[in-house]
Amino acid sequence: MNEKAYIESKPKFSVIWIVPVIAIIITGWMLYQHQANKGHTIFLKMDNADGIIAGKTEIKVRSVQIGLVESLKLQIDQNAVIATIRIFKDYDSLLTKDAKFWTVKPRVDESGISGLNTLLSGAYIELLPGESTDTATLFTMQNQPALIAPDIEGVRYKLKAANAEVLDVGTGIFFRNYKIGQVETASFNEKTLEMDYGIFINSPYNELISKNAIFWVNSGVEVDLSTEGIRVSTGSLSKLIKGGISVDYPPNTEADTIAEQSTQYKLHKNFAVALERRFDLFDLYLVEFEQSIKGLKPGAPVEYRGMRIGTVEQVPAQLVRNGQPLYFQQDNTSIPVLIKVEYGRIYEVDQQAKEYWQSNIEKWIKNGLRASLKSGNLLTGAVYIELDFYSAAKPEIIAKHLVYPVLPSVPSGFTALSEQVMALLNKLNKLPLDDTLNEAHKTLTAYKQLGNETERLIKNLNNKKVPEKVDKNLTQLQGTLTQLTSSLKQFEKTLSTYQQGSSVMDQLTDTLSELESLSNTLKPVTKGLNEQPNMLIFDKDAAEDPIPRKRQ
Repeated sequence: MNEKAYIESKPKFSVIWIVPVIAIIITGWMLYQHQANKGHTIFLKMDNADGIIAGKTEIKVRSVQIGLVESLKLQIDQNAVIATIRIFKDYDSLLTKDAKFWTVKPRVDESGISGLNTLLSGAYIELLPGESTDTATLFTMQNQPALIAPDIEGVRYKLKAANAEVLDVGTGIFFRNYKIGQVETASFNEKTLEMDYGIFINSPYNELISKNAIFWVNSGVEVDLSTEGIRVSTGSLSKLIKGGISVDYPPNTEADTIAEQSTQYKLHKNFAVALERRFDLFDLYLVEFEQSIKGLKPGAPVEYRGMRIGTVEQVPAQLVRNGQPLYFQQDNTSIPVLIKVEYGRIYEVDQQAKEYWQSNIEKWIKNGLRASLKSGNLLTGAVYIELDFYSAAKPEIIAKHLVYPVLPSVPSGFTALSEQVMALLNKLNKLPLDDTLNEAHKTLTAYKQLGNETERLIKNLNNKKVPEKVDKNLTQLQGTLTQLTSSLKQFEKTLSTYQQGSSVMDQLTDTLSELESLSNTLKPVTKGLNEQPNMLIFDKDAAEDPIPRKRQ
């Protein structure tokens, strides 16, 4: 029996495969959700991992945790540590290219004490988001905390300091003892050998920073030993502990227009130096002194009758002619000093002061204007240069020496006093005192001889032998009288040298005049020492204002 087999085809896909497909989809979804919820991975490079613990150290922004340190590994060259950090979901936008990271831990520095809350909880990493729109995955840890948050309003400026004290980041900026900002960055420029500072002035105090503002270092305590005496000044307690930078306007001036952002200023060593640098319009002069310039230093004042008009620039002047310094020339023993006359000190409109000075300086020198050295402080030995008129000065004109004009000078101080004493002694030495004394001695001898002859004559007259010796005694008496007449004539001649109008009397008169002038010069000093014995060190005490009496 032939029977045909019936072959029934079955479907290739089995329902049973739905289960693994669903499982794969669910697993994939779970993995996606896990990865999505896990956040974003970044890498942070740091010098060392001091206080950082993998799996424990948190990443925070404004004290809110946004991530966690997952692992710590040494860099391949072992010069740094690479921390793998997981940032939680929804915080990826904080990872801008200019974001800053630093470790928050207990810290004591010039800005104060911070991070005390980490003593129990442990150190954590603070994140400060930047302003960039681009993101990054590799960052570098900062050694110092960021001082200025992006949301703080203010203006940034630049300071340059060549000789000022080196200041740290975080140092305060003060305007009349009120803090208005702080130092944000500090770096040393090896090319210019200057310190470059970036400062941040909080808004609205940036309106106080004008174009004519001056900056100087305020260390809290300043001791100034200058020609004006000893000056001690102190600032606030915070500046006394940490120091700071002060900013203000020059005295007797008002604020100029507000400075733009990134304007650069000079940071001066102190307030006095800051004021010195304001006078940009000046002329240089040489002053040649025929005396010791010990105690005269660059920066010393140049005054005219107590009013400061300039500053000493170089002591001695660094000028060379024919390969030789000017203060070691063979044909000249004077020592040149370079000074500058600052016209802003003479009058507030410095250009007018310059025109007035230049149009009258030659006439003033012809009338006796001379430079001299004056003692400014006996304690420190500092001296300064004073310009004044001397009626007895020899006529001179302003000279041209190489590049700079030369102002004439006169000796002063102990040098001038010693010269007056030497001149007086020289005049006394020139008087014919020896001849006068010899003539007086001869005259007295003649008088003595006359007295002896007279005594013998009286004795002989009392004797009985008068008739026999009268002729002889009369002859001797005649000779004695002749000798006496000659002696009297000589004595009269000697006295005539001391009469009014004689050369000797004129010399004596000049000598007495010199002594009187010297005495008048020393009288104020003697009087001042009697009134205030310490006047050679300290300024004279000002008299108190008198109190009016009541009407009786």
